Amino acid sequence: MSTDERWFPGHLKDLSVDECHERLAQHQVGRVAYCDEHGPVVVPVNYTWDEDGVLLRVSPHSTLARELASAQAAFQVDEFDTYTQSGWSVLVRGRAKYVDAADEPAAERLFPWPEGQRTLHVRIEGTEVTGRRIVPA
Repeated sequence: MSTDERWFPGHLKDLSVDECHERLAQHQVGRVAYCDEHGPVVVPVNYTWDEDGVLLRVSPHSTLARELASAQAAFQVDEFDTYTQSGWSVLVRGRAKYVDAADEPAAERLFPWPEGQRTLHVRIEGTEVTGRRIVPA
């Protein structure tokens, strides 16, 4: 194997806040994390992003609705390429709360993929937004 064919470990680089916002705005699926009585839970969800945070639509009778009524939560979106061993991840941390869709312009861009009545809007306010990427050496 020649030197050109060997794979070298990648480097982690922090993303700027603007880069984090850009990546959040470009995707529709991420994961919301919260703690219940048994510990941490992570669930994939559809979302939309605006400068104030992550907006979700959930069923009012769901576990997500119950757990995110007013609680600390985290949200993550990421993308990876296993071939090049590169990718990025963005984490939003903040308080989740119910919001009125009429007061949320971003609600018009939110279309959950699963069937069912998802009429309750939940916002995770982005009090902390961080990200990093791994780039090939």
